[in-house]
Order: sequence, then C-alpha cells, then structure tokens
Amino acid sequence: MPLEKKKLEKLKAISKKPYKEQAIWYLNAFWTKAFDKSNANCEKVWAYLNKFIELDIKKKKKGCELNEFDAHRFLEFFGQTLSVSDMRKKLREIDIDFNKKVSLTEYLIFEFGGDVETLVTASQGEKDMDKINQAQKLLDDAQSDCENAKKAAEEAKVAAEKAKESKLLAIKAENEAKHVESALRAAQAEQKAAEDALHMQETKLNNKKEKLKAKSLDSKLGVVKRNKAANQLEQLNAKDPLPLQKAKITQAAVVKKCAKATKKAAKATAKAVAAREVAESDEKQAQDAKQASDDAVLTAEKAIDAATEFLEKVKEECKGAGKGKLWMMDRELAEAKKYMPKSKYAKLKKKMEAEKKA
Repeated sequence: MPLEKKKLEKLKAISKKPYKEQAIWYLNAFWTKAFDKSNANCEKVWAYLNKFIELDIKKKKKGCELNEFDAHRFLEFFGQTLSVSDMRKKLREIDIDFNKKVSLTEYLIFEFGGDVETLVTASQGEKDMDKINQAQKLLDDAQSDCENAKKAAEEAKVAAEKAKESKLLAIKAENEAKHVESALRAAQAEQKAAEDALHMQETKLNNKKEKLKAKSLDSKLGVVKRNKAANQLEQLNAKDPLPLQKAKITQAAVVKKCAKATKKAAKATAKAVAAREVAESDEKQAQDAKQASDDAVLTAEKAIDAATEFLEKVKEECKGAGKGKLWMMDRELAEAKKYMPKSKYAKLKKKMEAEKKA
C-alpha cells in the first residue's frame, strides 16, 4: 500500500541523511522492539552501516544511498546471492520510495521490519540531547586522539626500522673500513719491504762500484787488472744489474699500490664516519618518535577514560529515547580503542573489562 505523502517525504528526508545518522535514527526508533535485548541485531546494523560506507566509493561516510549495482554487491556480501531478475525484485521490495536506489534506512526496514509511522515520528532523545552531544564531543576527541596515537605508533615503528637499518649500514661501513685499513697496513708493510730491498741492492751496488774504482786506480795492480776493474765499473755505471732493476720495479709498483690503498682507506673511513653520523641521527629521531608515540598513547588513554566515564553516566541518566545513539557511541568508542598500538590496546581492553566487572 503506497505511503501517505507526508510520511513518504519524511522517510525521504531521513534517507537523505548520512549513513551513520540513518542507522542511529533507526536504532532510536526501534530500540525497545528490536535492539535493547539483542546486541547481535545491533552488531548487524553496525556491519550494514560500514558495508554501505565501504561500497559508496564516491561519498563514503557522507553518502546516503547505494545504486542498484552496489546494492546488489551489498546483498551478495551478506549471503543473499540472487539472479538479476530476483535481485531487481528484491530491490523493488527494499526501495520504498522507488528512486532505484537503496538507502540504509530502507534496507533496515526491509531487514528488521518496523512500520514507517513509528520510524518517521520517533523521538531522537531531544530531551537529553545536550548530554548526548557532550558525550559525542568527548567521543570525537577520543577517536581523534586514538587515530593520532596509531599514526604516531606507525611513525615510531618506521623510525625504529630506519634507525635499525642505518645502524646495520654503519656497522657494515665500519667493517669495510677496517678491512680496507688492514689492506693499507699490509700495503705499507710491503712498501717498506720493497724500499728496504731497494736500499740493500743500491748499497750493494755502491760498495761494488767503490771497490772497482779503487782497483782501477790502484797503481800496485797490473794494467790488465786495473783496466778490467775500470771496464766493469763502466758497465755498472751504464746499466743497473738485474737485482737492482727488479727492486726498483717492485718498489715503484708497491708505491702505486700503497697510494691506491691509502686513497681507498680514506674514502672508506669517510663513508664509515658519515654512516655512523646518519645512524646516530636516525637513532635520535627514533627515540623522539617513540616518545611522541608514548605521549600520544597517554593522551588517547585519558581521552578514552573521559569519554567512557561520561558516556556511562549519560547512559544511566538517559532512560528515554536516544538509546540507539548511545549504543552507536559506545560501539564507536570500542572501535576507536582498536586504533591504539596492539600492546596498548590489549592493556586498555583488560582495564575496560575489569571496570565493567567492578
């Protein structure tokens, strides 16, 4: 039977509200009938609300209704697999205002029932709205602080991983520098050995030349011996002997090798020093990020405590309408706690459960 025009207009107005407001309106309207004694039904509304938001790609939380295609996806997700013809028939049953779109309100009416008259005229807790709004403000603050805590924790984790990586790179650079320095010391030792060998060959050659010179000038010796010594001296002055040539070549090569090793060691040392400076800087940033995360968690915990305490007080004081709104706030608060770092969330969850038992 077609709806009266006024009721239809009111239903359309409710269906144009953002998804969350539609869910709250429906919960408030049928709280006693369908939700007061059934948290399972409340959780269904929560699941439907979040799926509507997820499927509304363009508007997300600001959206109010799904097109035929996304409504079909919604039905499929919750196990209502239908043929195209059956799906369209089902959507016609749900789409009360026949605009070929499905609002969350229309689906909740289809799923849980409830007459439109009760829905459009239901009180939304206006009498207690000041308290409810105050509780909502505390909830919003807690949600924001929890999100900040989660973000800070993620940043701290990234900073810690970066610091760890920088430390490993610094250690690697320092080990490489030590290896290169060891190679340099070996090259320096090799250079000294080559210089000592060269010096020995030069000394040996000079001594031989002095002896030959002395023989060539010794009048006590015969002409043949003096000439032989002079000839040998001339040959030595003209060309170095093979041992000395080899010593010079070896020494020159080792000098180049040592110079190269010195340059490489200097570069490796500079790289190690720079890597250590980066590691120390990253470690400082990681410590700062951790402190910021700890501070954010503390702020979030205080906000959650304040919101929880006030919300419980409001739930006790508000005996009339608005229960759906309060449940939604309670559920959002529970969800906000999940944004806390895992270790902190586990601790907070334990604390909240203890308080409920007390």
